[in-house]
Amino acid sequence: MEEPSAAAPTPGFPVTIEHALGTTTIPAPPTRIVALSYEEDVLSQVGVVTVGRTENFYDPGSLHPWQEGAVDPRIVPLGGPDGLDLEEVAALEPDLVLATNYYGLEHVYQGLSAIAPTVGYRTGWGEATWQDTARVIGRAVGEEAEVEQRIRKVDGMVAGLAAELPGLAGKTFSSVFYHDPGQFTVDTNPDGHTAELLGQLGMVMSPRVVAEVVNRSVGAERMGVIDADLVRLGYASDDLRAQLTASPLFQAMPAVRDGRVFESDVLGATAGNNPTLLNVPWQLEQQRAVLERVAAS
Repeated sequence: MEEPSAAAPTPGFPVTIEHALGTTTIPAPPTRIVALSYEEDVLSQVGVVTVGRTENFYDPGSLHPWQEGAVDPRIVPLGGPDGLDLEEVAALEPDLVLATNYYGLEHVYQGLSAIAPTVGYRTGWGEATWQDTARVIGRAVGEEAEVEQRIRKVDGMVAGLAAELPGLAGKTFSSVFYHDPGQFTVDTNPDGHTAELLGQLGMVMSPRVVAEVVNRSVGAERMGVIDADLVRLGYASDDLRAQLTASPLFQAMPAVRDGRVFESDVLGATAGNNPTLLNVPWQLEQQRAVLERVAAS
């Protein structure tokens, strides 16, 4: 009696991916994926099933606003104030864990790898562009060509907005987060995610921010340092927003006076710090009215 022949390998698999924490081999197209750093945004666009995702810490149990209508709300949320529970991950029986931008991955990588092949960030947390991260995700699930097409579509949309608003070319921006009374955290990385996205529109980080902000921190008494043609301002809470809005110093800032401040809550700030295939268009749509004012100024 003949032994049954082994199933033929799927074209393109196995896939081996090198990343900062090791080398991961994915033997076959994954069908039960745990996504720990918004990979569900890409997977939802190429028809790949996600069974677990990182919890929305600011609105537990809910999708992030840019995911509404695109990501399956039935995906199990994982983690919370106490961090990731590896037993909860294992209970989902994943055949792949994607943690391509998961902060603190080095502390749980060995445990995750014991559950399923785990793909981490390529160099360091928060360093890769959203496009390169999407390509890694596409390779891991055997959908490289489809993901590349989606990337081109989003980049084309950004290029289209830049063509619509040529007045943005050369305009300056600052990106800040009001996290405690009287205290701003300021993005000072001219090569970071915000600079990369707004750079596609022709904008540049405020030279004053780059030159004068130390340790990414500015006190409210020096808030004039963050003034720019565009100020992207996130708030940690509604109470902090009300407090800052009542400040005469804030109201006197030219960008505030001229309506060139884009204000967002923590979810908007989260999107800015974690750009994805889904939230880049969402971010720009949210900011469009302010960008139009900046372009016309």
